[in-house]
Amino acid sequence: MAKSAIKSVLVIGAGANDVQHGDELDAATYQITTAFKKLGITTILADDNPFSVSLENRAAVDHACIGPLNVEHLVTLIEHYHPQAILPTVGNQHAFELTQELLEKGIIQKLDIKLLGVPEATIRQVNNPVLLSRTLHKMDAPMKSVVTVSNYQDALEEARKLGYPVIIRSVLPKSNSTRRIVHDQRELASAVQSCLSQSRAEQVLVQQSLAGYKEIEVVVQRDASGTMMMLSMIEDMDPIGIHAGDSVAFNPPQTLLDRQIQDMRDTAFAITRKLRIVGTNHVQFALNAEDDKFYVIKNSPYFDRMTSFVEQSTGYPIAKVCAQLYAGQLLRDIDLGPNYVQHAALVEPTMDHIAARVPVWGFDEIPEASRLLGTEKKSVGTVFGVGRSTIEALFKAIESRYREPADFHLAAQKKLSDDELIVKLVHPEAGRLFVLIEAMDRGYSVDELAEMTKIDPFYFDQINKMRLLIREVIDNPNKEPVLIKAKGYCLSNQLIARLWNTTPHRIYQMLVDHQITTKYKEIEPSAGEFDQHTSSFYSALEDENEGTKTAQPSAMVIGTGGLRLGLSNAGDYFVASMMRQLHREGYHTVIVDTNPSSVALVSDLSDKRYLEPPTPENILQLLKVEQPQLLFVPASYTQLLASLTQMELDSRLIILPDDRLPQLDSRATKLVAFNYIFEGEYAYPLGTTTNLLSPEQLNYQSTAIRYPAEVPDYEFQSVSDQASNAVMDQNAPGLYQVIFVKAGNEFHQVRVQPLPLPEVAFLSKVLQVNLPGVFTQLLTGSTASETVIDSLKQAADPGVVTYRATFPFKALHVENGIPAVNKIIGARMQFLTRQPK
Repeated sequence: MAKSAIKSVLVIGAGANDVQHGDELDAATYQITTAFKKLGITTILADDNPFSVSLENRAAVDHACIGPLNVEHLVTLIEHYHPQAILPTVGNQHAFELTQELLEKGIIQKLDIKLLGVPEATIRQVNNPVLLSRTLHKMDAPMKSVVTVSNYQDALEEARKLGYPVIIRSVLPKSNSTRRIVHDQRELASAVQSCLSQSRAEQVLVQQSLAGYKEIEVVVQRDASGTMMMLSMIEDMDPIGIHAGDSVAFNPPQTLLDRQIQDMRDTAFAITRKLRIVGTNHVQFALNAEDDKFYVIKNSPYFDRMTSFVEQSTGYPIAKVCAQLYAGQLLRDIDLGPNYVQHAALVEPTMDHIAARVPVWGFDEIPEASRLLGTEKKSVGTVFGVGRSTIEALFKAIESRYREPADFHLAAQKKLSDDELIVKLVHPEAGRLFVLIEAMDRGYSVDELAEMTKIDPFYFDQINKMRLLIREVIDNPNKEPVLIKAKGYCLSNQLIARLWNTTPHRIYQMLVDHQITTKYKEIEPSAGEFDQHTSSFYSALEDENEGTKTAQPSAMVIGTGGLRLGLSNAGDYFVASMMRQLHREGYHTVIVDTNPSSVALVSDLSDKRYLEPPTPENILQLLKVEQPQLLFVPASYTQLLASLTQMELDSRLIILPDDRLPQLDSRATKLVAFNYIFEGEYAYPLGTTTNLLSPEQLNYQSTAIRYPAEVPDYEFQSVSDQASNAVMDQNAPGLYQVIFVKAGNEFHQVRVQPLPLPEVAFLSKVLQVNLPGVFTQLLTGSTASETVIDSLKQAADPGVVTYRATFPFKALHVENGIPAVNKIIGARMQFLTRQPK
């Protein structure tokens, strides 16, 4: 890489995970800052997410600045570090809002700071839909009608002109949940009142609704010379009216005509050119398939869940390329290294496979939230599957969700009455795919369902194939031809076993007996036209195998999967950090994961990636191929672990710390935790933490902590001795926590437990010690006592630091939601008395 003229960049991070974003922004940040380092750029990363892997990537991030993501903190950083440029495109919409505040204060202009990726005018337009709409209208881009009003009467008049349904949105919203679809005058009043209260400008937008149209998402890329390319076009199965993040999505599109693709591609290019965007741009369209008319509904010139899905499903390294574009390089000059052909960065990706993305829900943890789908996002995570056909990719994606029922939700749908089924068809809920399968099983025709749901008939043909395949399996137990057909479409052993009333192990043995073996295909962006290698693979029941054994020694890691409530991305943080340590110890790393947003899938961290559901049969097959010395499995994957422990494995099985630890009833109770590294002989203290209790409401599980705990000096030594003795009684090395409850002036020991993953991430940043790395060393046997002591000696006094969990109650419209550990979606941390260097 050529050195950059820009020498320092302030990167605005994304902050705590929420319903709108997960790990994908941290993954993009990790790759971009790593590329910046190779270009000779100094990076200052501002973030407050304790689960960020990028904040601990000292090899790339020169100054990791943990603090509140507000304009005051950014001003402090600018005055201290004097960055030449600011990068807002990895911090989601909030980073654009912060950048506009900096512009309005005149700081960027005064210090002549360059904005990377987007000019000042585009920042303002992305933050104000009215300004953006004017710009797009001037360039004759097809736009839906939108009017700004400041009261209910004006909103009522505009709604009558447009005709119901209409969309009501806040102007300059205070939060992301400010979009309501309105079907009549009664709904309009409450929507206007709600959205006005959420608007910093005290205005709302009344928009023409395009409900029922197809939703198409286009990801394009542009360099500073104006050269553009389409990276991907994605088709959402569900129509406009259901948030794109809650829809099943396919890459490439399955039902579009070439002229439709070309017209939307040209429009996306024109918008990206007009807004002078450098890097990636995500444009969303509503398409009326009956007359080919389409409308621009959203433009997002920043990294999001769609760019991460495109990167993983095409093999095109979007983040690495964008980093070089931000630094001023042109697409034609970018060299992607020896694994790609010359000018690969300039070649639009082509796919010889299909990727299906499905949402992950949080309703088990928050059952009071409405499962009805609408224009506001409700899913908390995402997973995807890759296959040679639409239904193979879809089966894989569904199988990838955490704790998916073994019967493919069939039994639950059979319990629905006819009236209940009709209601679910007309008013779609989370998990509607299984309702559609049941509807076809009860005799609904493709035309009827397409009319009721506005889903393209093609998808009902595919759903019907899924239904008939399941029926064929049920009707032909233990038949080899049916087994081969089922596995060709990637039905899991668990589902086949359930349908045949046998065990998954019996199905696995049948596959072995009949020599039905899985092959692996590489995902690379030229569909085999060029000799390129990304080391990302998916399985296929075909003759040719493109997978080979990874160089030894190797370690295989099962990722924690799609973001889900409770775990947040603490699991992904732990896995990614652990893989960095495995690299340092000389292991080649292999990751198995289907979360397209996962940091652990970043190529800098993993030598090989398998985008496969973590089912027992998949892992056993991969163990045969890879023959790793070490196999790491999350403790929460109980079914997988149960299967693996019954087998004679050549790999050493290591269970990752549990993310499902039983929680103490800590209501109104002051708890103190003494935290330790135990290397098998000695317990090395990591300091103390205590739960923070709300002065207003104590009827909840404490989900905030403070470091250090306030323990009186006269008590500290005796309690500390008791805690360290309890840790040294443990059977295995690891990271441990001894919990005490304070009763009066005395501390009583409650339990010893592994250090929870969120607190591993928190304490790693508090102490600036890589605790996942220490854990890895302990289990691989490469750590001596001196190494642990040296790490802790280097830990500076951090002062007082807090960790506060965040919850999706507001986004899911749950009033008076009670915080609990299993409902956490993200977290923020803050140094109250001192900033780390």
